Amino acid sequence: MSPGKLSAATLLHRPAPGCSQRKSDLDCSNATKASGGQALPRRVILIGMKSCGKTTVGRLLARRLGVPFIDMDTQIEQLHHQQTGEKLPFREIFKRYGRDYFRRLETAALQQVADSHGPDSFVLATGGGLPMEEQNRQILRRLGTVVFLDVRQDVLLARIVARGIPAFFPYPDDPRRSLAELLDARRPVYRALATVTIECRGESPSAVVRKILRQLQQHACEH
Repeated sequence: MSPGKLSAATLLHRPAPGCSQRKSDLDCSNATKASGGQALPRRVILIGMKSCGKTTVGRLLARRLGVPFIDMDTQIEQLHHQQTGEKLPFREIFKRYGRDYFRRLETAALQQVADSHGPDSFVLATGGGLPMEEQNRQILRRLGTVVFLDVRQDVLLARIVARGIPAFFPYPDDPRRSLAELLDARRPVYRALATVTIECRGESPSAVVRKILRQLQQHACEH
């Protein structure tokens, strides 16, 4: 098998260069194991700005790891429906009920994920604003290994504008300024929370997944 066609299991579980397997790796309670390989996170949580690719990359990563994928946007929609009987897309929930309601609903949905999945493995994609609440950060730290998808600002801006200016942008007529201010506020929080940061420069989702797999393997080796 050529290096470009290594399976996810082989890529993840093969020791990194210069790294020998340790007993502590195999005993890690927050890890999955494979015969002869490194300990790996049981749960991977993707954080980052809107349009950084969390959902697309998360689905692909979950498929490569053979675990379920959970999208927080869907969890929010389902919880809103349970509480109100109303089916709305998450963006419409934000527009219709406002930021404060949305953030409370988001925290409740995150806690529901934490309470309902026990020891199960999964990949979780969060909303861009979710890590900004301290309560949410505490839940995420307990929940699994946090991966920050740090996408270049120009790439983010093009993606966001193509989909329409989001309701939470402070300056709807100036998306560039809005994004710059949000990134200034959010990036330090994302970086402080993340176990692993993935620098993204507009690569394909598959390429980003390969970066994540390598970084998770290296992190397992070092810890």
